[in-house]
Amino acid sequence: MSTAETPLGDIQIGAITKNWATANQLYVHYETTLKSTNDIAKAKAFDESLMSEPLCLFLTDHQTAGRGRAKNTWLDAAAGSSLLSSWSYLLNAKPQPTTTCLVGLAVYRALVATWPFLSWSLKAPNDVYVGEKKVAGILIESVLQGDEVRIIVGLGINVLNSPTEISTSGSILESLPAGTPLLGQDWTSCLDRLLFEITDAVSRCEEPLSTTDQRSLLKALNENPHLKEYYEKVESTGTLVFESGKTVNWSEL
Repeated sequence: MSTAETPLGDIQIGAITKNWATANQLYVHYETTLKSTNDIAKAKAFDESLMSEPLCLFLTDHQTAGRGRAKNTWLDAAAGSSLLSSWSYLLNAKPQPTTTCLVGLAVYRALVATWPFLSWSLKAPNDVYVGEKKVAGILIESVLQGDEVRIIVGLGINVLNSPTEISTSGSILESLPAGTPLLGQDWTSCLDRLLFEITDAVSRCEEPLSTTDQRSLLKALNENPHLKEYYEKVESTGTLVFESGKTVNWSEL
């Protein structure tokens, strides 16, 4: 299905997301092209004018230097076809290692809630898949200034297209069954759910994982088709236990 066949065909995802954020009375910084949304979110983390904003949203339609974990890069397809965003939250305490688990689960839950008929899964530490294809990536960074902390959730989601040069990359639109359009209301519903889920996850960033979180993560991780060994359990600290008995902490991946 081509983007021209959907109501979103002529809409830039960054622009429509900006309109949604404005309607929800969120602070939003949007430019059609940016080097990196996480970079500008970090640069503005403690601007005096933003210190009263518990959440600041940074958006663009195209990144010239999008980043992933370590030395990885984030490539977007056609400009405006992906959500390229950073969600910057002001906190009272430094986030703990379980934050990455909680945010990954939050994004997964939001996408499942919006398109429950797709085969969503997680790949630790920061990827969300539909079937065999990676659709979303997460980069979490924190910035400290005295007692003030900002946690920045960089979130990229391929909505209408995916980079053709990456064979393992897919998009939401490309994953929909034949004859199923991606409507504007679907996208705004997804944004509503992302706001709820990510905000809830960040609010619990000092806590151990609940039993529900642990079981939800275990299910989401074991459904990933690229998994080489199943997980036996996810501990409350974020430690992953493989069936072989080997352990690794989520934050060390």
